[in-house]
Amino acid sequence: MGNPRSLGDIELLASRIRSHVLNMYLHDQSLHLGSSLSSVEILAILMFKYLRRSSDPINRDWLILSKGHAAPTLYAALAESGIISIKELEKIHDISSILQGHPEISIPGVDMSTGSLGQGLSFGVGVAMGIKIRGGRGRVYVVMGDGEQDEGEVWEAMTHAAAKKLDNLVVIVDNNGFQLDGSTEDIKPKHYLPYVWRIVGWKVIMCDGHSIASLDRAISEALSSNMPTAIFAKTVRGKGVVEIENTKIQKPGVDSVKRAILNA
Repeated sequence: MGNPRSLGDIELLASRIRSHVLNMYLHDQSLHLGSSLSSVEILAILMFKYLRRSSDPINRDWLILSKGHAAPTLYAALAESGIISIKELEKIHDISSILQGHPEISIPGVDMSTGSLGQGLSFGVGVAMGIKIRGGRGRVYVVMGDGEQDEGEVWEAMTHAAAKKLDNLVVIVDNNGFQLDGSTEDIKPKHYLPYVWRIVGWKVIMCDGHSIASLDRAISEALSSNMPTAIFAKTVRGKGVVEIENTKIQKPGVDSVKRAILNA
């Protein structure tokens, strides 16, 4: 993905990505705005500092957006990196567009078709094992959501990665405290999850998911670990749109989104 950018540059890129996501919402209000906005800084620092792209599958890095409903943020990051056209963002969800509701592997820069929650980690464990077996230097980054933590498949993959000591695997949980039908506190409290990941053999790091500097320190520490690492990045669902911040509201008003664009 080119030369790593400075943290200041990445903050500016994150602002541009947030603006793109908000504009995509104005084009089609069916996209998952709240979850997309909480993951902006996470994808920005991965894409513009850490991810090493090449055609060599075992010596490049992989990025798996397991919470596929946050696809608009990934699309915006791909556009800012020049992999897809920024003009394509304006057509999101159109029948003729390559950009649909969830990431598909047919889109340049997308490493896994995702959408069914919980599958990204299993796929990531497989890729990380394959890289290890073949002696490659590639790393695998998996971005997950809170709701995915309910899936049994996640727990199976978590224990397997620990057993195989996959130190080339980094999970970042977009910890916004919400899942599809409401807050995690109301549906199934998850405050214990970091302890579970640690007990089964993962390194666990907590950080501020909207601070580029905090994310940078967390990812840097993860890359020096000799075990798989889970970063719990505390975020705000709907970050930037006051009407929906830290709520389960799915569709803010157009005026609220336009105000957010001005402040992005």
